[in-house]
Amino acid sequence: MSALQILGTVVMMLGSFLFLVAAMGIVRLPDVYCRSHALGKATTLGIMLLLVGYGLRVPEASWLKILVIVLFQMVTVPVAAHLFCLMAYRKGIGR
Repeated sequence: MSALQILGTVVMMLGSFLFLVAAMGIVRLPDVYCRSHALGKATTLGIMLLLVGYGLRVPEASWLKILVIVLFQMVTVPVAAHLFCLMAYRKGIGR
């Protein structure tokens, strides 16, 4: 294995670890707002790390496509988490 493939594997393992942290946050945190925060932050960074690791491991990977997907995730996941919390707040859930 080349150094880039090893680095890609390490980065992908970090991304997988962040998904595990997000799953534990959903189970262990006390209310909707904390759970949404953990899910939004950890999955956004986890997806970014998995995609960058994929780009490092696979030489034929299109970095433009990876960049577009990462940017799309950086925009949509935090907005969705915010809207989810706003909906819970307006419905009176978690107060």
